[in-house]
Amino acid sequence: MIDLFDTQVFLKFAAALVAVLNPLYGIPIFLSMTKDKSPAERRRIATIVGVTIFVAATICTVIGEEILSFFGITVPAFQIAGGIIILGIGLSMLRADEPSKGDQKARSDAENQHSNIAIVPLTIPLILGPASIATIILFAHLLDDGQEIVTMLPIVALISLAIWLGLMFAEPISRVLGETTMSVVTRIMALLLTAIAVEMVINGAFQAYEHRNVATGG
Repeated sequence: MIDLFDTQVFLKFAAALVAVLNPLYGIPIFLSMTKDKSPAERRRIATIVGVTIFVAATICTVIGEEILSFFGITVPAFQIAGGIIILGIGLSMLRADEPSKGDQKARSDAENQHSNIAIVPLTIPLILGPASIATIILFAHLLDDGQEIVTMLPIVALISLAIWLGLMFAEPISRVLGETTMSVVTRIMALLLTAIAVEMVINGAFQAYEHRNVATGG
């Protein structure tokens, strides 16, 4: 069991996933999109969001790398692309008080329709977006199959639980923390996310350079 658990990856993955899946980020979005819902309906939506995040993140953890292989995408290329996406999101979170235009469009579309918003767009892509998926797959690449489950799934479960609890108690959390505190926490998470993204791009470029040298015999 000790060999299956990688402490270094566990700590890095925990920091990255908490940053990219900031539980506080989804609270104002959730309150805005469910303002006309009853308390019971809000609880139902929150539960669906929590379960969907856990299931989708688990799938990315277990078979994400296989999906890349199926489409012929190399891990270094995905690492660079994912790092750039995460870097863009981190910089956007650092300099803006409002959600991105894509998030605003998804929220607007959802508010104008009467269908179930819990899975799309609330969970995907507003909470579990491209940056989250890229982060999960990239960390899964660092581990063997058994290590993925033992090292990463506990973090996936805990962050899913944290998001569920945050949405279940969204109103009191929003009142207690206030917009200023939530904004400060978001900025701190964005700074951490930006640093992680830069590391991903550098590592991806370094791996791509090494593979090129091996392929050309350089």
